[in-house]
Amino acid sequence: MDVEGELRSSTRSAWWGALGNLVLTVLKISVGILGHSRALIADGVHSGADLISSLAVVVGLRVSRIPPDAEHNYGHAKAEAVAQKVVALFLILAGFELGNNAVNAFVHPSHTRPSFLTLGVALAVMVLKWFMYHRQRSVAQKTGSHSLMAAALDSRMDVISSLIASAAIFGAQLGVPHFDALGALAVAVLVAWLGIEIFSEAANDLMDRAASPETVSQMREAILQEAGVIRISELRTRISGTQTLIDVKIEVGRHLSLIEAHDISHRVRIALMTMPRVQDVMVHVNPAPQSQTSKESFD
Repeated sequence: MDVEGELRSSTRSAWWGALGNLVLTVLKISVGILGHSRALIADGVHSGADLISSLAVVVGLRVSRIPPDAEHNYGHAKAEAVAQKVVALFLILAGFELGNNAVNAFVHPSHTRPSFLTLGVALAVMVLKWFMYHRQRSVAQKTGSHSLMAAALDSRMDVISSLIASAAIFGAQLGVPHFDALGALAVAVLVAWLGIEIFSEAANDLMDRAASPETVSQMREAILQEAGVIRISELRTRISGTQTLIDVKIEVGRHLSLIEAHDISHRVRIALMTMPRVQDVMVHVNPAPQSQTSKESFD
């Protein structure tokens, strides 16, 4: 697996996301101010938070590429989880700020209806963000980048927020009271909620979340297929950025020589290292009980 190539692809996608969010931030806020739409301005502030988040993802991906050193023996892959948290915090703060502005709009309503230009921009942005979402999600799925997937989910939320902004602008153009402000408030709630979800995901990564049950099941099958392995005493996994670290204890025949037991553990390590996104494997060998003569899986 070309880990370096995957990281370059993720970084390139994050840079394109940052550029797109910069353009959208300027466009939405400018048109929102000129066209008197609080909902579009709120959507523009959301894109501003996305811009900062995209830059955080770029930094996180670059740091994650730094090889292991004396102070970080397992590398710097968890920098991605830190980047995820930065993304989440900016979204939560943006959501609260947008919510505060929306509430103020209810208290001090504007009697100027949004222009048709604001509606056209909101609809065009929705299409562009849908394209950005699919592009980022595709790259994130190929590379396993959690921070880039967080950015993709944020782009999907942008599609929804632009749809809400479009509906709010249209309602305000029809003269429905407070409809524009209501749309801004709905966008604020969605942005804050997404931030909370991404923060929870990042927290799981930093707390050494285990690999998926399906992946662990494949690991057990690969281990037990190696000749000489009688039983799996313990199998632990933890996610570190896009990679997985494995600690496994196996039981082998108690009368095997040290060299024979070592050869079995080496084959187990090689089998696991060939699996996708496995960074390192630690194999510990235990002698099987006297009565244990056949392989059995560990529950």
